[in-house]
Amino acid sequence: MRCKACMKCREYVLIHPEDPANQEVMKIFEGKHRGHTVVTLDFNEVKGTFKNFQEEKAEESEESSDSEEY
Repeated sequence: MRCKACMKCREYVLIHPEDPANQEVMKIFEGKHRGHTVVTLDFNEVKGTFKNFQEEKAEESEESSDSEEY
């Protein structure tokens, strides 16, 4: 499986070319890491050393929804 990885932030996003939701996540990833060195790698090259961008994004969503409750 392939992924895009930001060498500066040590984050990656998996590439699923046929998934429209993944395409949107990739646009967000590329926007956040604009100006950084972003490379396309095999997932095995980043596994264990880089963070999954989608998991971080989910944590941010949970934190913002928690703060909206109060």
